Amino acid sequence: MRSYWDTTAWQAYDLVVIGGGIIGISTAISYAERHPDHRVVVLERGHVPFGATTRNAGFACFGSLSEIAHDIDLMGVDAAHDLVRMRLDGLRILMQRCGTESIAYNHDGGSEIFLEDHPALRRIDDVNAVLRDIINENAFQQRNDLRAAYGLSHDVVALIHTSHEGTLHSGKMLRRLWKLAAERGVEIRTGSTVTSITSNNSSVRMQCASVQQTVDIVCSNVVVATNAMIPSLVQSPAIPPILPGRGQVLVTEPIPGLSLRGSFHMDEGYYYFRELDGRVLLGGGRNIDIDGEATLSHDTTQRIQDVLEHVLRTVILPHQPSINIEHRWAGTMAFTENKQPVVAVAEPRVIVAFGCNGMGIALGSALGEQCADLLHT
Repeated sequence: MRSYWDTTAWQAYDLVVIGGGIIGISTAISYAERHPDHRVVVLERGHVPFGATTRNAGFACFGSLSEIAHDIDLMGVDAAHDLVRMRLDGLRILMQRCGTESIAYNHDGGSEIFLEDHPALRRIDDVNAVLRDIINENAFQQRNDLRAAYGLSHDVVALIHTSHEGTLHSGKMLRRLWKLAAERGVEIRTGSTVTSITSNNSSVRMQCASVQQTVDIVCSNVVVATNAMIPSLVQSPAIPPILPGRGQVLVTEPIPGLSLRGSFHMDEGYYYFRELDGRVLLGGGRNIDIDGEATLSHDTTQRIQDVLEHVLRTVILPHQPSINIEHRWAGTMAFTENKQPVVAVAEPRVIVAFGCNGMGIALGSALGEQCADLLHT
């Protein structure tokens, strides 16, 4: 039996956000800034978030040349243009909120490397023209002179550089966002697993299981921001298919004299790497086993890790005699068939937000604003 104190002080909210990653916590901040007198709680099942937000590569990027060229072919010029604008808007909101020092942001630019001739290399002028009203100058330029400066393999036939990207520390970023949310009166409860959601036109009820008990929570609105895990809580015709995609990562020991700067993409974004505290962080390889990597598992696999090590030794550090790997991990991203992020009303007073398609750091803050726009007050 619940006490009167429990039901009136701990189980009634204006907004419940399920998921404490970048979309969830950004939604809570955006809503709390607009409605400082409302009660807002974020329910996170882990001690800290264990999803894509804290298991990525820490890229503050808007898309590589080949990716944007592919998006233009997939969704058309206008949609690809608007998606890049949304990514840049999200990064702007994130930087305005957090600043740069607290999230270890480095504005060192980004590069895409090519090991062979690629059709995107002949589209650089067209892509720059599509983005010029957003960036106000050429987004991309060919800088083959940087290959030697970064210590890359001679097999790199072309390097496309942008000065409009950077890298950050994903863990420090999320810690900063949690702190900002708390300062705005948002309650954050870890170890809280939501098991069911029932909604009607006036309210939402849910059950939440913690270590010691199961409680009922009543609220005016719910935002479900659990990425590829959304179908376990909400099924609705308003939700397009959610496609999970595991991203595997490794981090080397410190490399003396490492000359990498900024973020790097390769093979249409399926591989990505950067310098991190004097180490190399390298992730990707999902394209060699698309079906196998469409999983919610956070385990690493020998097949993908072997491919990553091959790229590390032959492309990134070809002159390094021995390289020890100090960290390996994996995280699950949520993809959509059309590569568009989704913010949608799934049920009365229940909103879902997902589909960053590997661009969560860029899109998370912007999607939080969109969620706040849709919420009942």
